[in-house]
Amino acid sequence: MRTWPIMGLMALCGAFVLGWAQSPSPEAPSAMDVEALKRRIEELEAQNRAILRRLEELEAQLRREREAPRATTAATSPPSREPEPVRWRDLVSGESRLRFYGFLRLDLVADDSRPDNPQSIFFILSEDPRVGRPNARMFTLYPRLTRFGIAYTGPTVEALGEARLSGQLEVDFQNGGRESRPIIRIRHANLKVTRGSFWLLGGQTWDVISPLFPTVNGDTLMWNAGNIGDRRPQLIAAYEPSGEHERFSIAGGIGLTGAVDALDLDGNGFRDGEESARPNVQMRLGYARASWVRGQWASFGVWGHRGWLRTTRSVAGRTSWGSQSLGFDGVLPLHERVLLRGEAWVGRNLSDMRGGIGQGVNATTGAAVRSRGGWVEMSVRVHPHLTIHPGFSTDDPRDEDIPEGGRTRNRAWWIAHRFPVGGGFLIGAEYLRWITDYKGLRRGTDNRFNLFLQYSF
Repeated sequence: MRTWPIMGLMALCGAFVLGWAQSPSPEAPSAMDVEALKRRIEELEAQNRAILRRLEELEAQLRREREAPRATTAATSPPSREPEPVRWRDLVSGESRLRFYGFLRLDLVADDSRPDNPQSIFFILSEDPRVGRPNARMFTLYPRLTRFGIAYTGPTVEALGEARLSGQLEVDFQNGGRESRPIIRIRHANLKVTRGSFWLLGGQTWDVISPLFPTVNGDTLMWNAGNIGDRRPQLIAAYEPSGEHERFSIAGGIGLTGAVDALDLDGNGFRDGEESARPNVQMRLGYARASWVRGQWASFGVWGHRGWLRTTRSVAGRTSWGSQSLGFDGVLPLHERVLLRGEAWVGRNLSDMRGGIGQGVNATTGAAVRSRGGWVEMSVRVHPHLTIHPGFSTDDPRDEDIPEGGRTRNRAWWIAHRFPVGGGFLIGAEYLRWITDYKGLRRGTDNRFNLFLQYSF
């Protein structure tokens, strides 16, 4: 705050008073008048000194208020920087930030045999003439995988021990509707609280189990063909301490059973997972260590889940079932340009977890379908503008648990190419040799080609 305008004004007033007091007048002032003027001048000078002291006190108080937030922030975060310029994809208000992200994408897909769904593929239909048509070629083109997301980073919460708030909302358009008018699908919608190495997340996100997924098949991610784990409403807690050369992770959560397959075996209009009055329980233990490849980590994890289902009316003499899995995941850098990833698992009644080729319970016998599977993929960076991803996946249920006409094995070999052109523009090309076996029917075999164009922001 500047004080010189006030001081100048007071000095001018004082000069005016003195000038008026000393100016000639028709009559000489009396001794009483002179004494009164002296007292008035002294009063004005005292008021001036009091105003100056008050101004100095206000300036000191303002300095303290400006410096206090900097001192508090310095104890808990790095030194503050100059305010960043607002970019079109960032909205900032105080300590809160909204970041927009996503991509625009167009897929072109050709099959030489008929899949269960040309866009969201899980298996190949039988080519037995009794139930289908052999070599039924198909072509589709769609922008449904175009994605938009909002990542929220919030302030620290003093009542929670300076925990940091964050959140995510992410959508695409692969949710039905006509091709020219697709329906929005929620992929992620969650809120997260982080304090040190501990975090708590509530909302829709990835399952705790099976944290990896292959590069190919961008929508269904080889689900029901070797890769399990999907997105669902959950409450997850995790502790993930990190060191310079190694990291540990323990995560557990509860989720909604039936969020994926919506299983209702007795057809009473209620999902069997919700009728059990229990959430499913998931857990994963993970370990990562700096590998021999500079700047890359090798990681391993073991995980599993347990779920419950119940019906009101009996199905094949039963009203309750369990769902469980046990699995392993790993990431191993082999070279600065070569990475090996994969998962393996066993379990039963896995239709809600994307296992058993979508078959959880045999409604004829009442048996839970047992299955095993996994996938492996190598990523090779041939050139800064070319990475190739060969891989294989399989889902193999027990034949004795499958009813007549059911799917007994689902497997695929693939090679994917990624061409990052630059500026956020990516060209992808994939070939999959996909085979699905059936009980009592001819298998389905498909050669699938997928070309996509994608611009990320």
